[in-house]
Amino acid sequence: MAKKKKQQQSARERVRAEQQALAARNQRMTVVFRSLIGVAVLAVAAVVAAIALNSGGGASATPGNMTDDGIVLVGQDGGVEAEGAVDAAGDLPRVSVYVDFQCPHCLSFEQANMPFLTEQVEAGTIALEMHPVALMDNASQGTQFSSRAANAAACVATHEPGAFLDVTQGLFDLQGAATQGSVNDDVLTGVVSDAGAGSADTRACILDREYDGWVRDATDRALSDPDLAGPSGRFGTPTVLVDGERFNGAQTPEGLAAALGLEG
Repeated sequence: MAKKKKQQQSARERVRAEQQALAARNQRMTVVFRSLIGVAVLAVAAVVAAIALNSGGGASATPGNMTDDGIVLVGQDGGVEAEGAVDAAGDLPRVSVYVDFQCPHCLSFEQANMPFLTEQVEAGTIALEMHPVALMDNASQGTQFSSRAANAAACVATHEPGAFLDVTQGLFDLQGAATQGSVNDDVLTGVVSDAGAGSADTRACILDREYDGWVRDATDRALSDPDLAGPSGRFGTPTVLVDGERFNGAQTPEGLAAALGLEG
């Protein structure tokens, strides 16, 4: 009888030991499983953060000195000023221009008309409103020059708005190189700096692509605005407005002067 009880006790101890071993193994598996979940969550978070970083600033990042997605420029002391220009523009005739820095037609418009428009702004005759958009990222060998240039323009509008028109010319001058995919960040920031916007804030803004989200949103707003649509029913660049109305005349100094009542 004593032998049988001892055998039963040993059996119970073996079962208890096996149960304890199983419980310990299950606990280890639970710890491992939870650790794997934690690693996976961290990995997903890292990927999301990387995507957000690579896509530039979010839609909430709005450039300074921009109203309705455009920077208003007026004449002051024989030069061009942006800060406080919305109020200073008052009842001046206003020319609004939507441009893509990769757009060949925009380059032609800039070369033909910006000297005339700048002269009129400096003389206090008109207010000029510039709207950078990005429609042609597919034309720069994968370097997204349209978006990067529009972001650079937004950075200048925010940090060094007095240099905006000179920077605009510099960005258009990069168009040929951009078509070949050869405008890297050093080239882009160098041209902007040479045009008079060389502050550390401007450079950091360009390199961080701080206003990429705004560029996308502003471009989408232009594309969906029926008042900006051309004869084809679609928005394209360059688009010119005179006092808020789409200008469909000749995009020449003479055509613009006539629309503004500046003839003679």
